[in-house]
Amino acid sequence: MSAWELDAIWLSAQIALLTLLISTPLAVGLASVMAKARWHGHWLLNTVVLLPMALPPAVVGFALLMGLSNEGLVGHWIGNLTGWTLSFFPSGAVLAASLVTVPLMVRVLRPAFEAIDPMMAPLAQTLGASPWSAWWSITLPLALPAVLSAMALGLAAAWGETGATLVLASALQPSARVGHPEHSVPLALMQALRSPDNLGAATRLALVSVGVAFVAVLLSEAGRRHWQGRWAALRQRGSPP
Repeated sequence: MSAWELDAIWLSAQIALLTLLISTPLAVGLASVMAKARWHGHWLLNTVVLLPMALPPAVVGFALLMGLSNEGLVGHWIGNLTGWTLSFFPSGAVLAASLVTVPLMVRVLRPAFEAIDPMMAPLAQTLGASPWSAWWSITLPLALPAVLSAMALGLAAAWGETGATLVLASALQPSARVGHPEHSVPLALMQALRSPDNLGAATRLALVSVGVAFVAVLLSEAGRRHWQGRWAALRQRGSPP
């Protein structure tokens, strides 16, 4: 592999890992709240959280540009206050991947939290545990296999996110060419396809992406099957989890 292919793989790995660090606590918290939400209008929260999953990824990238770039209202205000500006990496790519990844992870996690007996946390609180302690020591461990499953799937989604990052790259790196140091694997592959001389590089990058996706989905399925097996065993014993 050439140096720019390795750079693209390393950049995609960084984007995927940073996205996972941001997305996992957000998705776990949101899924936990959404699973137990009973207040009037809670469906609106569900809709807002899951909306990015239904939007074209390019629209997510466009929204980030309009909101956080120097020309955006929020981005202009933040820039004047802190000097921060939206860049492709790390801020733009990680934010774009997170907006696409969090709803997917929430979709995987919410059934796991919904399946947990809602009386377990209140019971623990009657024994002296705080709400946070009850959630941390009872609810989260029961949902942990599903959390790991969602993390694996989120990693694959963050690695392969193209639509939003393509919009950001087009606006923030308009003159970038093959070998640009801030090209993730999907963007480097698309650039490589524009030249017949780089077909081999495009093939190698595609194979790496297939490998990452295969391993991630395999781990996700293993976590899902472990979670399902745990709950099936508990139901057969006829005892609460």
